[in-house]
Amino acid sequence: MSLQPTAHRPAGSADDPAWFRYVLGQYPTGVCVITAQPEDGPPIGMVVGSFSSVSMHPPLVGFYPSVTSETWPHLQRAGNWCVNILAAHQSDVCRRIATAPLRQRFEGIAWRPAPSGAPIIEGAVAWIDCVPVAVHDAGDHKIALAQVQHLDTASTELPLLFFRSGYGSFSPLTLTAYDPEMRLTRPLRHFELIRSIAQELPDRGLRCLVTAPVNDSVVVIGQLDPPSAAAAAQPTTLVGQRLPFRPHGPSIFEAWAPDTEQEAWVARFAPDSQEAEIRALARIRQRGFSIGLGSEGHRRFAAALERLAAEPGTVPNEELDALVASLDYEPAELSDDVLAQARVISAPVFDSAGGPVLALTVFGFKAKPQVVRDAIAAVTGCADEATRTLGLAPRRD
Repeated sequence: MSLQPTAHRPAGSADDPAWFRYVLGQYPTGVCVITAQPEDGPPIGMVVGSFSSVSMHPPLVGFYPSVTSETWPHLQRAGNWCVNILAAHQSDVCRRIATAPLRQRFEGIAWRPAPSGAPIIEGAVAWIDCVPVAVHDAGDHKIALAQVQHLDTASTELPLLFFRSGYGSFSPLTLTAYDPEMRLTRPLRHFELIRSIAQELPDRGLRCLVTAPVNDSVVVIGQLDPPSAAAAAQPTTLVGQRLPFRPHGPSIFEAWAPDTEQEAWVARFAPDSQEAEIRALARIRQRGFSIGLGSEGHRRFAAALERLAAEPGTVPNEELDALVASLDYEPAELSDDVLAQARVISAPVFDSAGGPVLALTVFGFKAKPQVVRDAIAAVTGCADEATRTLGLAPRRD
């Protein structure tokens, strides 16, 4: 049956269920499984695409079961529900619970009990344990509300989505760090102000990380990838990672720091390395960017970052510290031979007070001198424009 408007049905008519479903299908939804553990039998579950948060005070969530659902009456009698947000690879779990007989839905599916006893499906992105509080009529559906008792994230994977009658996943091109402790409020605000400017870098085919200094770490607060990067089978992200701010890593945030802070930074180096670091800081200020070269240390560090992107916490801080100390930054000359070894370029973004608050770091470019020069021009140009947006003229020695 055609879903296009016809002469006897005006475009946009809500009276045709197929047309209604087609238009609303342009909006992607997450895929969740609402689970419960009856007292007298095996666990039960129902797939929903209508789950949403409702209130923070009190913490309420909701979903919209169909009045014709065979599973809903069993869930309605349960004293607790657990909402499982499925991961992108769990479409088989979704289909199993959506199609298997009620008492057989969890056969072959690994799970553990939530505090309420309702199943948490292994591999789910997150779970929300809750108590039903109200059910309201809503046409051919119900509005089911529940108060949250416990909740947690359980995986770093991307969620499963339902879109245009099919299952799929989200391919993140731009991500921003989660900041539950409110320590990143200022740099996140800066990032939001300059996000459209930074987007020029992935539009040119460059991968970009946006970082900010926080205490004794450098935090990845944003990631922008070219569209081609979204084709990866297993998208990963470093957003939210705290990387060590240690010698001999990039000194992009120290190069324009007050003299006393620079002196404290240099003092962290071994005595025989301090003069070299002073010269490196001067090169960054003169050039307006930091440049890192390929080396065995760089390859090991990149591999460690890939591990962190796939699964946070898998690389101990001590290992990261040692890897940072092995990196090769700020060469004295930028000859063609040296540029052909470049692997990472960072440029500072200053706020209205004159201090570097963000760094735009590009990588993933071809190791060819002209390509590297173009990458340098792109990242420094974006950083300068971002600095002007935050209210200051770009700084150079």
